[in-house]
Amino acid sequence: MINSSKYRQLRLGLLGVGVVLFGAQWLFGSFPIWLFAAPMNLLIGALWLVLVWEGFRRRTTLPIVQYLLSAEATYIALAVAAIIALVLGLQSSPQTTSWPVVGGFFYVLTVLSLVILRGWRNEGGVRWRFLITHCGLWLAMTSALLGAPDKAVLRAEVGAEPTREAVNEQGKKSYLDYELRLEKFEVENSENGTPQMFRAVVEVDGEIVDIEVNTPYSQRYGEDIYLVSYEKNSCILQIVREPWRGITMVGIAMLLLGAFLLFLQGFGGAKQ
Repeated sequence: MINSSKYRQLRLGLLGVGVVLFGAQWLFGSFPIWLFAAPMNLLIGALWLVLVWEGFRRRTTLPIVQYLLSAEATYIALAVAAIIALVLGLQSSPQTTSWPVVGGFFYVLTVLSLVILRGWRNEGGVRWRFLITHCGLWLAMTSALLGAPDKAVLRAEVGAEPTREAVNEQGKKSYLDYELRLEKFEVENSENGTPQMFRAVVEVDGEIVDIEVNTPYSQRYGEDIYLVSYEKNSCILQIVREPWRGITMVGIAMLLLGAFLLFLQGFGGAKQ
């Protein structure tokens, strides 16, 4: 156990890190998350896991790990997770690119990882409901953090001539590994003449596909093409690449399964 003076020092250290993160946001703007795209994010993730594991192994001699395994650190992690969820939920296009959000993610994930390592089994064996629920949350949050640098949003103006050219959110030109060509654009009006459906018939590498507003075409796993707008002789398509989406979905599925198992446990307990 760590004494009260150590606790105070660790609390102050945690508070200091928070102040530094907010200061970095004020001084430098958004966190340069694009610098940590694959494979850098994979290397950082692997190094972080090794440090967490080593810290857990040496927890009896490391006050910082003892603190992170305390109830107080868990309550702070829950509060930080709730604030991050609220902040991202209020954004129309959630971005994990601010220094406090990135730091908060790492803190919550570190505490969660240590909690999993400590509590995944007890004298009765593996705690499956605990493991499924906590690992599901861990996967969802880890993919959101480490997968953010690999997410790309591109826009392409597509007309009668085939094109591979697109631009990213910073306006930098990029080239797709497939061709896009507009075959035709259709608008369906309601009885009062108000447009109610917009559809672009697009040739994607020789395949004719329909792309409607809010109904994207999935070019490949983790890459969707959205219809954004239509101009005189062309349409604007948005290509969204999320290679970590599958991991996020697995994490969410595990969370739902864990919640369902907890519900069954409570229902069975009520019957007994």
